[in-house]
Parts: sequence; C-alpha cells; structure tokens
Amino acid sequence: MKEPLWVFAVIFFLVCQTWTWSAVNYTSFNVGSDVKLNCSNKSWQELIYVIWTVDLIHKQCRIANSIDGGPENNCSDGKTMRNTSMFQSYLHIPDFSSRDVGLYKCELVYRGGSAICSISLSITVPPRISSWLEWRDDNSMVAVCKAEEGKPAATITWSHMGNFSSVEKQQSSNGFFSVESRLGLPEGTGNVENVTCIIRHLYWQSEKTLRPKRLKGVATANQWLPSNPVFCICYMIHFNIPPGLPYNVMCVLVVVAILMVLAGFLVFAHKKKIMPRCLSGGRSTLKPQPMEDIEEVEPYASYVQRVNSIYNSNPCVP
Repeated sequence: MKEPLWVFAVIFFLVCQTWTWSAVNYTSFNVGSDVKLNCSNKSWQELIYVIWTVDLIHKQCRIANSIDGGPENNCSDGKTMRNTSMFQSYLHIPDFSSRDVGLYKCELVYRGGSAICSISLSITVPPRISSWLEWRDDNSMVAVCKAEEGKPAATITWSHMGNFSSVEKQQSSNGFFSVESRLGLPEGTGNVENVTCIIRHLYWQSEKTLRPKRLKGVATANQWLPSNPVFCICYMIHFNIPPGLPYNVMCVLVVVAILMVLAGFLVFAHKKKIMPRCLSGGRSTLKPQPMEDIEEVEPYASYVQRVNSIYNSNPCVP
C-alpha cells in the first residue's frame, strides 16, 4: 500500500525544522566580573527545556529548567539561570574567579528545533608589578622589572637601551604566569630616574610605567640611613666618582674618614669626661677644718697643719 504523497511532505518538513547545531566558543572574562552566558535568543514562550552542563576542574554540576519539570540546580556556588526583560534565558555567574574556569555546555529544545553549544571560559587576571635596581659583582647596575601571577602573561619593554636585556617567563601550577625582564645599565648612567619599564596586559586599558628605585636584596638608602650611613654615602657617590678613581677605593676612603672622625670624637669625649672628675675630686677633699682655740694651739703649728692638709687632699696632683 502506497503512502500518500502529502505524508512524505509532512515528514520532510518536520525533519528540516528539527535541526541541531554545535559550536565551541572560547572567551575570557576579567576576575571579579559578573558573567552572562547566552545559548539562544529564544524566549521562554518558545522553549521546552534548557540544560547547562558545567565541567570545571574541581567538579561537575548541572543547571536546568523546563516547562514541565521546573528548575534544577546542583552547582551550589552562585550560578543561576535567569531571564532577561525579553524573557530570554541566560546563565549568570557572579564574581567570576579561577574556580569558574571550565567548559559550559548548553542544550535546549524549543518549538520547531533544538540547539547545542559549548563555551570554554578562561580568566583574565592582572599581574602584581614591581621594579628595582641590583648591584652586580663588577659594580655595574641592573634594572629589573617583574609582572607576577598574571593571566595571560604580560609583556615588558624598556624606555632605554642597555648593555644587555633578558626576559624570563614562568608558569605556576595554577596556570598563572610570571614575567621578569632584566636590563644591564651602561657604565656611567648618571640618572637612573629616567630609566622606566613599560608593562602591558590584557586586563588593563592602558599600559603601566614603573621606575626602578628599590634595591632587591639590599636595603635602600632611606632604610640604611639611620643605621648605616656608609652605605648611603657610597650609594650617593656611585654615579659621581671622579675619572680614574675606582669605586672600591672611593668607598674605602669614605669608610676610613668616617672611622677617623668617630675615633676623634671618642677621644675628645673621653678627655672631657676625665677632666671634670679631677676637678670635682680636688674640691670635694677640701673639707673645712675645725677651728682650734687660738689660746690652746700655737699659731705656727696651726698654720703648718692647715697647709699640709690642703696639699695632701688632691689625688690628681703628683
């Protein structure tokens, strides 16, 4: 028995209307932002059900909604399915962090068709940036600029040319990147304040500029000034050494001069401390003698006794 031609036409029409498409989209969001994922522009009047399957590094969960079964959510981390003012469904992820990075797969069925899409989410994290100066064994200066724990990796450039430059990039176990750039400053660089490093990252709308001022591994002059003025003086004269005079010799001369000044001060203070002691000792021994009755003691014996007591009472006189 032959089927009527209109039956085949209806079947063909339904098959064409029931189509499925699948695509993978890769996108990145800034840390701390609110994320909204759309799977279709269909409104809830047209939808039958929507299922989001979330595949993260540490877990898998599912968020779904349908016209028959109602909402379902076992993610328990703030992710919810919401509707726009036009009643279009989307997945909301609040305060996006590295724990939300993963693959999000959406399956939906609507009247007249279905759709499947996959979205791979990554995170954009700004790096911690710093810059400092280092002294090498040959007394040359190296400017260092570092961008730590960022994603993706930052790029670093310098405003000045140097004797050499190097860039080292490392990736940690959590997927973040640290980039360190080193610039060898030419000998005789007078003003290091003009040396700057420029750091660019996807998170920032504009580049960051740093001046390397802090000495890595060695205290700065401001920190050493109260306890180590020698270092401060050597640091200040580093770029003002007379021609032909080695840097080490200059520092040795500075140290010797400071020690001589300190020694002279100690000797002077020691003498000042002894002299008042002698003077006060001489005065303290001059005790008043009791007045003897002139009638009972002869005048000459009384005079001799008083003179002897005066001469014998001062320990500083030989």
